Amino acid sequence: MKDNKIKIKLGIIGYLPFELNRKKIKRFKSDIFEIIGEIDDYHFSSDSDTIFWGYSDEKLNAELPNNCDADFFIGITYVPIESNYYARRLRNNRIILSFNEMYQILTEGHIPLENLVFRVLYAYSLVYLRQKNTIPPQKEYIGFTHDDTRGCLFDMNGNKPDVLFSLDRPKICDDCTNRIRQEKVADNKILKIKSEIIKIRKKRFYKISDFIKEKPLLSIFISFIIGVIISLTANIIFETSVKDIIKKESKTIQTEPDSLLDAKPQTDSIK
Repeated sequence: MKDNKIKIKLGIIGYLPFELNRKKIKRFKSDIFEIIGEIDDYHFSSDSDTIFWGYSDEKLNAELPNNCDADFFIGITYVPIESNYYARRLRNNRIILSFNEMYQILTEGHIPLENLVFRVLYAYSLVYLRQKNTIPPQKEYIGFTHDDTRGCLFDMNGNKPDVLFSLDRPKICDDCTNRIRQEKVADNKILKIKSEIIKIRKKRFYKISDFIKEKPLLSIFISFIIGVIISLTANIIFETSVKDIIKKESKTIQTEPDSLLDAKPQTDSIK
């Protein structure tokens, strides 16, 4: 599978008013796709053309680079895009991913921003495989999402905050698995993607914090038990090790002669 990985090129379109960890994205390893080249920066050459200062598909088709020497291109931006989506398919195997509103949703949900990029990478890699190695533009209906939220790669997320459910150990639901198989994607690739996407997860600190919020009484009980175990362990260590060392040191001190009291008095040779 390593010889036929999907080659994906990423680029930043316009200014991002926040820090996106490009090194983390570049270091991400997958047996399905590889990110080629650097994550380059591009600037808008024209103004928005839809309500709320958004950019239409037509405008973005003209703004995104065409020649990227990859199977498909994903442009990452902060501007609003058509119909207030967070991702849309453009012509010539290109996708636009917008962090508009998504940045606030992810930070408030304590989800790393890069998780959204990883989810989009896997989702559109599967679209590419399902659609015979192409990314159809948005105007071509391909029906690869479902409206209800399941924590699946293919949740529609019409209510944007629902995206949080598929950014911490996302899955491919049974219905989507069956449809992907019907579209002739190999089972080994489906299984590989399922095993890889569980690596997309929330940071451990925030998972612990969420657990404490959801089950405060159980958290207090666990903390108490851990405290007792630590106390008992420390007491056992003291009794078996530290106390013996102290006793040995005490005996050594008692057997050593005092240099002044135990020294024999010198006799005067001249009486």
